[in-house]
Amino acid sequence: MNNYCTGVMITDRIRLDLFTEQSFRIRYSKLEGEPFPEEFEIPFAIGKTTPWEPVEYTVDYNSVVRAVTVKTKKLVIYCRTDRENFIVDTPTGERLFPEDVPVYGMFRNHCIVFDSANFHLVETTCSRYAHWFYNPETGIYDRNIATDSMMDVFFIWAPTYREGYAMFNELVGAEPMLTKKGYGYYQTQYLGEKGTQPLLMETARLLRERDIPCDTLILDFEWGDAVDEGDGMKWGAGLDWGKSYSAPLAPAEMLAKLKEMHYDVMVIHHNIPAYEGRKDEKWVCCEFPHDVWWQKMQALLDIGVCGTWQDTRQTDITNARIYTELQRRMGRGQRCSFLGNYDCFSDCCWTRDFEMTPRRQKVGGRRVPFVWTGDAATVKWRDMAFQVKAITNEQGALQGVSYITHDGMRTGGRALGVRSDQFLALNSIARSHNTKPWESPAGGDLLADMMAIDTERDMSALPTSDKALLGLENVDLEQERIIRKYLKLRYRLLPYIYTAAREAYDCGMPLTRPLMVAFENDENCAENRYKTEYLFGPNLLVAPVCTGDDTMKVYFPQGCDWIDFESGERITGGQTKFVDVSDLSKMPIYVCDGAILPMGEEKNFVTSAQEEVLYLVIYGKGKGTYTLYEDDGRSLDYQNGKCAFTDALLSPP
Repeated sequence: MNNYCTGVMITDRIRLDLFTEQSFRIRYSKLEGEPFPEEFEIPFAIGKTTPWEPVEYTVDYNSVVRAVTVKTKKLVIYCRTDRENFIVDTPTGERLFPEDVPVYGMFRNHCIVFDSANFHLVETTCSRYAHWFYNPETGIYDRNIATDSMMDVFFIWAPTYREGYAMFNELVGAEPMLTKKGYGYYQTQYLGEKGTQPLLMETARLLRERDIPCDTLILDFEWGDAVDEGDGMKWGAGLDWGKSYSAPLAPAEMLAKLKEMHYDVMVIHHNIPAYEGRKDEKWVCCEFPHDVWWQKMQALLDIGVCGTWQDTRQTDITNARIYTELQRRMGRGQRCSFLGNYDCFSDCCWTRDFEMTPRRQKVGGRRVPFVWTGDAATVKWRDMAFQVKAITNEQGALQGVSYITHDGMRTGGRALGVRSDQFLALNSIARSHNTKPWESPAGGDLLADMMAIDTERDMSALPTSDKALLGLENVDLEQERIIRKYLKLRYRLLPYIYTAAREAYDCGMPLTRPLMVAFENDENCAENRYKTEYLFGPNLLVAPVCTGDDTMKVYFPQGCDWIDFESGERITGGQTKFVDVSDLSKMPIYVCDGAILPMGEEKNFVTSAQEEVLYLVIYGKGKGTYTLYEDDGRSLDYQNGKCAFTDALLSPP
């Protein structure tokens, strides 16, 4: 691709590429022959595939020994000529990078630095060299360098976090929007070798009968991916429906019945289509010829499956390749569903394991609909706190990834389970990894036992009756009531959530915003002091309960008063208070004074993009504005401007 960006040759093997006055990359080539071939211009880490505007600069090859100085209007860049290293200052001499300052996710001194594997120098199992590159002829990243011969280091500086997110979003590529139904609730069926079509249909019926909101059912390996009626576990070995999901209805009939009940359906895959040059893969159970895998996937799409859960822990770009092809096959008229992996947990539910950072996730991996943190146990309050911090703060929102869900398996008893589900209801994605909202905590323990794929399991210890498999032997009505309450709230907030999702697509601002990002002018929010609180969208302050105590400390940011979502109590901003969390049915949620919240009517599933009735709920006495976003909720037309923005203004009397 000619003239993709403004290039400055530092040496015959080092090139500085300016994207804007405040962002660039440095390329280090060990390729034989031409060091920077045109076909390797755009690596997988970059999502912008159209040329950048030219950037004015000056270059001085002689003023610094063993370095070349490049100046833009905003940066002074010193590129070493003898090794892979660089320094960045402002024009006034202030050091931007490297600087011995704290790191907050991807931000260091308001700089973002990353390479082809991950954020620069963060632990990773991926190669830091560029291997895959964008091909304009195919529209995918299918050009490959087999050797470790091209290093790209990217740099972004912005004076505010909002500007940093926007630049990162433009360079790396936006996270795609889900369908409107995709912002609802996902219920997974994971019953191991005992899963059947009748149990799935009964689960679907029970969710409606028991007044539980849900839009998507996810079928785990039992659908045919890894098990087939008494044949034992064969992880990822299947691409066809198993016998237990093919009767009494044919799969197409089953999906049609579920569609009539307003459910979408996803299926899991522990396998992938093979492609030449694949690197760095971890935990891929099976590999199929490319054409065979896609023939089977197309058959699933043709009868109504809406997407795949790729439980294959990719560190190369397989997930991105699968998502891109899946969306292409779905066509622009329907956004596909796709769930990938983002390992990050304080304890795994089925083995002793700890993942502090998503080591297998490449930076460009954000360009898929959503991911989950792996088979995370929530057995102790520390596990709950870790998930909240990871998803909405350090490893998620602060690393530019909005759409992350955790398992919600309720393995730590009712209190932890309920608090976990409350958090899910006010996270960017809400999904259960099997246990039903009515199911007692014992169901989570059984699920963890079924997941222990590396051990010999006593199958006789697992539940056998349909009632037990459906979680109906020990129903927890109080737990169910609370979970229903918060899922109902999520569904009423869908117009607000969907609008925040559009902002994430346009500007990169995450749906769950760390306080240090949302309130940059509040010095009390600096240094990321409040890691388990976040702003959900622009106006809701959420403090998931991560303690078994009766009170919990909550900070209320400066700049406005805050109104308790349930009680209406007004709290002055800029203070820390101990709030009462003794009532399990209440989660600390506060609304910014003057906020306008668009809310729909109570519902249990999404039937159309637009709300038939929309309420603009006004909080407090301040002056507020709100811009509501709407589109058709299904297609990719939102990418071409086929959408609506409606302004609302609140003026005090």
